Amino acid sequence: MPLNAMMTPRSKLITTHGDASLASLRNVFTVARFQHVVVVDGVDKVIGIVSVKDYFKVLSPVMDAASDQAIGLFMRTRKVHQVMVSPVITVTPDTSLRVAAAMLIEHNISCLIVADSQQRLLGLLSWKDILKSALLAKPAK
Repeated sequence: MPLNAMMTPRSKLITTHGDASLASLRNVFTVARFQHVVVVDGVDKVIGIVSVKDYFKVLSPVMDAASDQAIGLFMRTRKVHQVMVSPVITVTPDTSLRVAAAMLIEHNISCLIVADSQQRLLGLLSWKDILKSALLAKPAK
């Protein structure tokens, strides 16, 4: 099965820019319940990724020791580019499922960004997408 058929397409992803504040990610992670936000530049070229784990890792020391006002200030002044993972590991739509799965395991990551040859975002492939496809696949006869 091609990655295009398994991945979450660009049209269903929420992205952000490197100069956005951490506060802008709050609803994405808490309300929309996304696990990853891809960071793109002005032409949709992938420059990084922020996971919910990265987000809370940065916030947890502040949340334990600061007032609500200080936390709010921290979240408004801290920028996405300061916490994003970059460079990111990407695959192309023609990458085989076996290679993509091996990359997830080898790099101990939970998703791969699917991009074109100019690194423009096409979609996101998570380990859950792979499992869902395996469960929905018709058994061979």
